[in-house]
Amino acid sequence: MSIKQQAVIRQLSSDDVDIFRRIRLEALLEEPLSFASVYDDWAQLSDDEWRHHLDHPVFVAFVDGRPVGMMGVKFQRPSRFSHRATIIGVYVQKGQRGSGMATQLLGHIIQHAKDHAVLQLELSVNAENSAAVRFYQRHGFLEVGRIPDGFRGHNMEADEVIMVLRLNR
Repeated sequence: MSIKQQAVIRQLSSDDVDIFRRIRLEALLEEPLSFASVYDDWAQLSDDEWRHHLDHPVFVAFVDGRPVGMMGVKFQRPSRFSHRATIIGVYVQKGQRGSGMATQLLGHIIQHAKDHAVLQLELSVNAENSAAVRFYQRHGFLEVGRIPDGFRGHNMEADEVIMVLRLNR
């Protein structure tokens, strides 16, 4: 029986660009089918471009000081959409999956969204990633649509599942 280590989760600041770069590039390398972005596009970004991506809140889980998971949220800017936000950049290292870390990260995202008057969290996920779809369903997300062949690349095509969670104030 393995002992689950307690994660420390915190929101990154622009000073944490090296941490963000490390976990984001790892995610793109380890799970290329899970992201719309590709490793090569991100690997060549300048420090300023990396900092710009941190304009959206990104929460990272650390175990023994090492980043092992992340989840971000992108707020909608137009006033008519300001009640909505999109979960982005979700990743947990394989060795940490099943530890509750994704649930902890999601909890931070939900609280942060509520603190910013968000009423609805949205996300998209590769339909072939059944573990991720089930995770979001367990946490109350509902599938509201699909984009046929929404994910393409790596010699595959998969639907993009659109999911929504209504937040209570």
